[in-house]
Amino acid sequence: MFKIDFRKYDCTFIAAICICIIFGSFMVFSSSAVMADIKWTSPYKFFLRQMLWVIVGFLAMFVTGFLINYKFYKKYAKWIYLFALVLVIAVLFMGVSRLGAKRWLGIGHFTVQPSELAKVAIVIAIADFISRKKELVAEWKGLIAPGFIVLLMLFPIAIEPDLGTPVLIAGVCFAMLFCAGIKMSTVFASGITAVLLMAEEIVRKPYRLLRFKDYIASFINIDASSYQVKQSLNALGSGGLLGKGLGKSEMKLMYLPEAHTDFIFPIIGEELGFIGTVLVVGFFVYLFYKGIKMSKNMPDLFSLYLCLGVTFLIVFQAIINISVATGVFPAKGLPLPFISFGGTSLIITMAAAGILINLSQYKKQSRS
Repeated sequence: MFKIDFRKYDCTFIAAICICIIFGSFMVFSSSAVMADIKWTSPYKFFLRQMLWVIVGFLAMFVTGFLINYKFYKKYAKWIYLFALVLVIAVLFMGVSRLGAKRWLGIGHFTVQPSELAKVAIVIAIADFISRKKELVAEWKGLIAPGFIVLLMLFPIAIEPDLGTPVLIAGVCFAMLFCAGIKMSTVFASGITAVLLMAEEIVRKPYRLLRFKDYIASFINIDASSYQVKQSLNALGSGGLLGKGLGKSEMKLMYLPEAHTDFIFPIIGEELGFIGTVLVVGFFVYLFYKGIKMSKNMPDLFSLYLCLGVTFLIVFQAIINISVATGVFPAKGLPLPFISFGGTSLIITMAAAGILINLSQYKKQSRS
């Protein structure tokens, strides 16, 4: 039997993640009960499914946190990447379509979203590349390989169509390479290229162009915002300082679409007020702080950039979700990590958090 010394790990960090996940489960029930009762005659439909995902997620987090050493990811980085790439490509041919997008693979009575695994796979691949070729990152030719790694994965995801995930992944990889020492001229050129590619993707789909026009117009007239964003802002504004009380949201009564998934943050603001939203934001600030602090203690370059990459992945997704809910970014569907309803997303995020938990055991030492 294996023996785990839990004293080696950051217990405060583990407790914070667990509390956030439990809090998210309660908010999923609060935000979905009425809608589930109306559509499926059972107010517990989404809550029970969420609890199933949470149990699987805790199992995944335990495995990645206490049973798998980070060196496993370095050893099998290429295979993890190829496995995720095959699944992402398979979606295009055998995927399940929902609301005009083909992003899921059907497995029995369940569906999985391979792009969620692709996020972590790319972080591992980029961390592996930097650990082996860090001296090349500052040169233009040194960015050809990581650029190919990223674009090869993002292309099939963009075709699904999905723009939010490629933007998130590109931002995370760019941040990792920036930390590795890319030159400012490369930063500028990469930024221009990213903007042009994003503009092309927005123009390619009429509904994206309409969203973007509404987003631009909202800076002049808030009423020009999309329906979801307006309802989201109404929910946040009506919560006041302390909120209306847990379970007392009015916007979840079929007024705010996706209240239990992409727009769960406004429900938190409506029910728990400004204080509730500050606590949620505070958690992600804490996670970011801990991730950066832990990265300074890593024993080698791979673990350093793996720690940074996973931290960026979780925190950047939270930033995008909250920014969309508050009208800062155009409407885009990305769940709030640990809190939104979701199967693959929640499980993969918890598994990624497990990687950070595993890395928290290392104390400051000389880096090889």
